[in-house]
Amino acid sequence: MNETRTLYLSGAELAQAVPPREYNRLLQLPKAHELEGDLLDRAQQARSWYEQHGHPFVAFRRVAVHEVSDSTILLEDDVQLSSLVLAQRLKAGESQALMILAATAGHEVSKEVTKHWKEGRPDEGFFLDRFAVGVTERLLFWTAATICRESEEAHETLMPHLSPGCGNWDLTDQNKLMNFLAGETNTIGPIRMFESGGLDPAHSVLAAMGVTNRRFANTPEYLCRTCDLDPCEFRRAPFGGEIIRELTAKAPRRQG
Repeated sequence: MNETRTLYLSGAELAQAVPPREYNRLLQLPKAHELEGDLLDRAQQARSWYEQHGHPFVAFRRVAVHEVSDSTILLEDDVQLSSLVLAQRLKAGESQALMILAATAGHEVSKEVTKHWKEGRPDEGFFLDRFAVGVTERLLFWTAATICRESEEAHETLMPHLSPGCGNWDLTDQNKLMNFLAGETNTIGPIRMFESGGLDPAHSVLAAMGVTNRRFANTPEYLCRTCDLDPCEFRRAPFGGEIIRELTAKAPRRQG
């Protein structure tokens, strides 16, 4: 049986891993824009604060996929997910397993953002809030890359991630994913799930990624083209509709 793995990572390392172009995107600025003056100061302060005080966390677990129909997925322990987009993706990748992942930038940064807003410093709060989102995004990419490296011997890789509550996947499945990671406590590390499906701390995400023997390049632009969240203020590339099935059909199997 696969067990949940947890990782407490370096805030300093993750702070340096957020690319300026991605930070600009989250600030709703042109990605190639050169920050200067007050904007540069605020951005540097946010990065520096997280470097010193941030405590990112990741938990993940591999779960067997027993059956996939048009819009439902039957996992181990007879757990059923209902998602048309996830079912289509798993079919396209001929996936027999799902990697469930929870990631957060940590309680500390959420508390600091709230503190700035309460003290009437919205600029500092906004820049730090956006940077924390960037950290959570990098955690997803970093963890996926780590899992892919470990899966190289089995000739496996991960497909783009999906999250309940986004696009055509109902939020009600959030609890089912968390139960695989944390059991009935719905708490793992610093991440806690409410009955509504909401996550605490604020800068947290719960996601699922199909495990496949096909080749994929999980670049940020590719992920946006396979994500149907609409509207979205932070897109890197237009949604591609059928692109996931088209690219999967063209993607060769990894040879063993």
